Amino acid sequence: MSATVRGLLGIALIGALSGAAAIGASVGAGDAWREIVRQFWAAFGTGGWAWLIRVTALASAIALCLGLAEVLLGIRRVRVRADYDGLSTGNVQEAIAEVRRRIADCTSQAPDVVAAFTELVRGAVKVSASDIHVSPTPDALKLTYRVHGTLHEVAMLDPMVQAPLVTRVKVLARLDTYVKNSPQDGRLVMALDGGSIEARVSTLPTEGGERVVLRLVRGSRAVPDVESLTFSQEVRDGLVDVVNRPQGLLFVTGPVGSGKTTTLYAALKQISLNRGRTTTMVTLEDPIELELPFATQTQMHPKAGMTFAGTLRSVLRQDPNVLMVGEIRDKETAEIAMQAGLTGHLILTTVHGQSAAGVFARLVEMGIEPFILASATVGCLSQRLVRTLCTACRREAKPDAMITDRFAQAGIVLPAGQYFEHVGCDFCEGQGFTGRLPIAELLILNEPVRRAINARVPTNELHQLAVSEGMTPLLRDGLSRAQRGETSLLEVLRVAG
Repeated sequence: MSATVRGLLGIALIGALSGAAAIGASVGAGDAWREIVRQFWAAFGTGGWAWLIRVTALASAIALCLGLAEVLLGIRRVRVRADYDGLSTGNVQEAIAEVRRRIADCTSQAPDVVAAFTELVRGAVKVSASDIHVSPTPDALKLTYRVHGTLHEVAMLDPMVQAPLVTRVKVLARLDTYVKNSPQDGRLVMALDGGSIEARVSTLPTEGGERVVLRLVRGSRAVPDVESLTFSQEVRDGLVDVVNRPQGLLFVTGPVGSGKTTTLYAALKQISLNRGRTTTMVTLEDPIELELPFATQTQMHPKAGMTFAGTLRSVLRQDPNVLMVGEIRDKETAEIAMQAGLTGHLILTTVHGQSAAGVFARLVEMGIEPFILASATVGCLSQRLVRTLCTACRREAKPDAMITDRFAQAGIVLPAGQYFEHVGCDFCEGQGFTGRLPIAELLILNEPVRRAINARVPTNELHQLAVSEGMTPLLRDGLSRAQRGETSLLEVLRVAG
């Protein structure tokens, strides 16, 4: 056998060993070595064993070491997955305590930030966290999860772990690791327990070092429809009416994490169902959160010059019927969107505001003329997410004086009836809540409202006018949810009071 052939066979052997070792990472050590034998026998036949003895010691040693390492890592991954599955009937705090212990094991002596970060993400998936916060403090590195809208402390680590942990996140998100004095945004895809997890990553320079927030993106999500959003029937009907308009702007407003993008996606799906293939839809997003089979989606890249304003101007030359603009952040984007809404396009977008009526004051502050706003806008939806009570453990509770007074300050007298508060049980993992649902107010513009916007009336007066014209305010929508036992009065006040 020539030296060249022996070399090629050696490379093939190393590939076979490495491939089998990778299999071992999922099936265990015994199966891995059986697979090594099978692949070797298939590759070299019965005469291969004599040749194997003559393979260089170095090549064999490297292959075997790589294989053993992968097998051991595979055994560890299987064990970790099994341990977390055992927590499936526990509560969130028990699961977080287990994450804390695992992270401590990874960082107690020679810190292994790769393993620590993996445990942090794995735990977040386990407890259905929406966000992971990595926050430097003067004395420690604080790790927290946001679960159903509330923060839960995971661990306090040695500050020395901060820099390598942040670097690990940046590498996965393909951010500039050497840039530490400017905010950065990115996206990571991470292999985890036979699947993958995606996250939006944001970094922010602070006095104690860079702060990192990861927004987890759930995979394999179906595109929601308006019915599945569980708005009140009044809001659902109004939203369907607005998106059936041939042109104009629909604004969706609310705090970060209140479901605005989900609502926009559902509205686009409703349009697709109504119009079918007779319409062209284009989205401008930063980032794209869900694949829409019925729309052309465009990711913004500000560093490359792809901003909302510039891209919107270009897209309007592409003959679209419906446009979704992820967010209106500046005067230029707002002006282009207004012009589009006045010239035969339906525009769906978000803008930061405290209420449906408050959207107009926000846009006037950007420099948009009220008469243009009044002419171009067809509707404004303000929404929040409240936690839903666990029906297995909720208990009846009479509203106390504080709750009654808070509603009275908003001009609402609490009706007599049955109200509930959260408790906590095994079914809801000790939280008292099992999910979230939206509360909303939808302002559909009519002539009285347009005249008021033109006259620059204050936001509170515009709000009262909208209520007199038939809009159910946010707090009252939340009250109706509490009356049905879906949430608590205290939760409604926390979110919308």
